[in-house]
Amino acid sequence: RDECDSGQHNCDENAICTNTIRGHRCTCKPGYVGNGTICRAFCEEGCRYGGTCVAPNTCACPSGFTGSHCEKDIDECAEGIIECHNHSRCVNLPGWYHCECRSGFHDNGTYSFSGKSCVDIDECALRTHTCWNDSACVNLAGGFDCLCPSGPSCTGDCLHEGGLKRNGQVWTLKKDRCSVCSCKDGKIFCRRTACDCENLSVDFFCCPECDTRVTSQCLDQNGHKLYRSGDNWTYSCQQCRCLEGEVDCWPLACPTLNCDYTAMSEGECCPHCVSDPCLADNGTYDIRKTCLDDYGITRLSGSEWTMLGSPCTTCKCKNGNVCCSVDLECLRNN
Repeated sequence: RDECDSGQHNCDENAICTNTIRGHRCTCKPGYVGNGTICRAFCEEGCRYGGTCVAPNTCACPSGFTGSHCEKDIDECAEGIIECHNHSRCVNLPGWYHCECRSGFHDNGTYSFSGKSCVDIDECALRTHTCWNDSACVNLAGGFDCLCPSGPSCTGDCLHEGGLKRNGQVWTLKKDRCSVCSCKDGKIFCRRTACDCENLSVDFFCCPECDTRVTSQCLDQNGHKLYRSGDNWTYSCQQCRCLEGEVDCWPLACPTLNCDYTAMSEGECCPHCVSDPCLADNGTYDIRKTCLDDYGITRLSGSEWTMLGSPCTTCKCKNGNVCCSVDLECLRNN
């Protein structure tokens, strides 16, 4: 009897059925791995950031990632997909983004995802301004101004790090040689040093993008991609940078979340707020908020039990909410 032709075989749809004297043999098709009964697609370089291998060397990428093996983060900020409130700026993160308050603004405590909760900092009331002597501080949206009507003390000088800087003075920061500051009419302006790559004496430390020496290049952690000095990339939820041939990495800064329940999806590096406590993977349990199970038993928050009549379903009490999940491996074995 030919089980292969009659369809009376247990080969996977991605397997080749071969009829034999004693029955049949299942062999996974090229690009698939398994025992023939179960064949899964194989991706040589794997699928990063939680991607799934759906066909030979083809990955289905989670939201926020793209590329043949989900190695590229979609920069929602650069591509104009996201529009933050004008008091905030878009900051790209692996797999997603967040809206960060601009300089001169701070969050009012409601932590709106769109940046609407960013409000002006009153430097005058908080006395964090740099106006000197007779000049009066006037608060502005995102900053302040120094008004000096007249008088010998209306010099336009600035207070800086406990010292006095003269009006018109330019200096380099002690803690950051790549930043230049200037004092103008009581206000201090700081900026990064402009990089002129045609200048032979350009400081490669401040302007790594001007460094074209081969010895200053870096290989990524997988040894597949070469980066120039000054390039940035993300690896395993860390921000990495190539600087004169050395790779420095540091943990990504995640935004502060002001919500009861948070979750972190597969492939993401930072948690996000969720309204459903069953989807949350954080939170403290309040034993006063109990649940009633199918047996009529009152369960404390945090306790687990098996659902009545369904041995493969496990339930958990989360602050008064019954959250159940099915074990697929258990279903296959029963």
